[in-house]
Amino acid sequence: MDKPILLGRNISVAYRNGNRFYDRELSPYQIGCGQQFFLLRIYENQGISMLDLARMGQFDKGTVTRAVQRLEELRYIRSEPDERDKRIRRLYTTEAVEPIAQAVAQARERWCAVLTRDMSPEEVAEASHLLEKIAHNAHTYMEQEEQI
Repeated sequence: MDKPILLGRNISVAYRNGNRFYDRELSPYQIGCGQQFFLLRIYENQGISMLDLARMGQFDKGTVTRAVQRLEELRYIRSEPDERDKRIRRLYTTEAVEPIAQAVAQARERWCAVLTRDMSPEEVAEASHLLEKIAHNAHTYMEQEEQI
């Protein structure tokens, strides 16, 4: 009998351990895995809207709203109304984010090194390619299911 493919389980294990890693690494800044994505995207895309932030990470509006509120409470970001459409809030990082952004980038490099330990450059490239396909398939499937 063939061994069952445990793809979803293995992705889940890697995801949960990644969350634990980022929670530990970023605890001095009072953020964790949940906020680091949003903080870096805002840092890299000054003036991004909450809707664009949600689309970029394929998050629902509620998740983005909670993360943004937390980052505003910590004074890591500020929001301003759009000059042309006051319903849109534009997000910007504060000066306090510079060392945090560097810490997040360093943590990402360390976690990537952990995940790819003992892998050849070719294996890393193939794993990256396959995970992109998996993510695309998951997203496409859910988009189609929600339209039914």
